[in-house]
Amino acid sequence: MGRDIERSVFSGEYIPILRRTPVRSMDPSNTAYHVLQQPMFDGPFASWSDFISFVLNITFALSIRGYLIFVLIGLMIYMTGLSDGLSKTLVIIGIALYLLSPFILGILVEVAGVIPITLESATYAWISLVGIADNELIALLVFLGDALMALCILIGAILYFTPTSNDLTARGQSLIVRALIFAPVLVFFHLSPWL
Repeated sequence: MGRDIERSVFSGEYIPILRRTPVRSMDPSNTAYHVLQQPMFDGPFASWSDFISFVLNITFALSIRGYLIFVLIGLMIYMTGLSDGLSKTLVIIGIALYLLSPFILGILVEVAGVIPITLESATYAWISLVGIADNELIALLVFLGDALMALCILIGAILYFTPTSNDLTARGQSLIVRALIFAPVLVFFHLSPWL
């Protein structure tokens, strides 16, 4: 707060007046800006055991809900038609993370001799590395998927009804069909908080 001196109207004396200085939202010295923009990372690890435990916790967080991130990104790439091979690879990685990671992580934790992985430790490691909770990241991806789906349907309709070339008509039909394939996935993610 800044202190200013102002003359009193009634007595004519100079009295100190406290005024609040405005805090700008993007001011780098603002604490909220630092907390939101920089993840809480503990810094260098004291030993290899701590580092291995951190990596295993991140992998466990990926196997719990992080696999959905790979699946959503893969389906969004498939919907746009940019790279079918990359989209299929991301979906397969996501499914493999979901199915195989818990078993492999259990074996690795026993072999490494680190403390057992819990849901809380995995969540803390995820937030300290990424800086955003996994459900918030999935919500952002679903929002981006909604926007991409609407865009693909719009562009597909424009291309489909363009009578100049059969290639444009086929490409437009492909974009519309791929967006409609992705639509039930987005509906599921929109309805899943209430299921």
